[in-house]
Amino acid sequence: MDKDIIKSTLSVLLNEIDYKMVENLIGTYGLNRYTKKLKFQTFLSLLIHAQLNQTESLTACSKELSDSEKLQKHLDLVSISTAQLSRKLNNLSPEIMERIFKSLVLKVQSVLRTPSIIREIGKLLVIDSTTMSMSLGQSPWANFRKTKAGIKLHLKVVVTKDITSPDQAIILPAKHADRTQMNLLIEVDSDAIHLFDRGYVDYKQFDQWCKSEVRFITR
Repeated sequence: MDKDIIKSTLSVLLNEIDYKMVENLIGTYGLNRYTKKLKFQTFLSLLIHAQLNQTESLTACSKELSDSEKLQKHLDLVSISTAQLSRKLNNLSPEIMERIFKSLVLKVQSVLRTPSIIREIGKLLVIDSTTMSMSLGQSPWANFRKTKAGIKLHLKVVVTKDITSPDQAIILPAKHADRTQMNLLIEVDSDAIHLFDRGYVDYKQFDQWCKSEVRFITR
C-alpha cells in the first residue's frame, strides 16, 4: 500500500461513510457531549488512519499525530494525549462501530457485480476467526480465562476476481468455539462455495449441509 495515505486512501475511505447516519448516532449516543477537542468524527478518522498504518498502541497513535503536520492538517487537530484517546475509546459503545460497519457492507454489496472467481466456481465465501485479548477489569463480559478477557471475531468475506469485501461479522467472548457459529455464517446458496479451517469442523452439520446442497471446502 502507498505510504502516502493521508490524503488519498484515508480521504477515499471517509467519503464512503454515511455521515447522516453518523450524525444520528452522535445525537443518539451523545458522542460529542462535553467534548471540546476530540469530536467523534475526528476520532473515527484517527482510528482509520491508525488501522491503515498498523499502529500498535494509543501512545504510538498520539505520537504519529504530533509528528505529522499533514495528519494534523487533515484532522484539524494538533495533538492528543494517550489518556484522552483511552478515555474516548473506553466510552465508545461497540454498537456504534457495528452500525457503521454494517452500513458499509450493505453499500459494498449494493454495487458489487455478480461475484465470481472463475466461471465454474461462482461465489467464494471465506470464513475464519481471530482471538483478541482484552482487559479483564474493563471487559468482564468477555470471559475467556481466569486472568484475562478476550473476544473472538468470526468474519465471512466474499472473494471475487475483482474485489474482496467483508460480508458478515460476529463478535463474541473468546470462550465460544468456532463451530458454534457455523449456522449463522453458512448460506444455503447453490452458487457459493464456503471455505473454512478445522476449527469449524462438525461432521453432523456437514451431513446436513450435504443434504441441503451447501458446498464447502475444509481440512
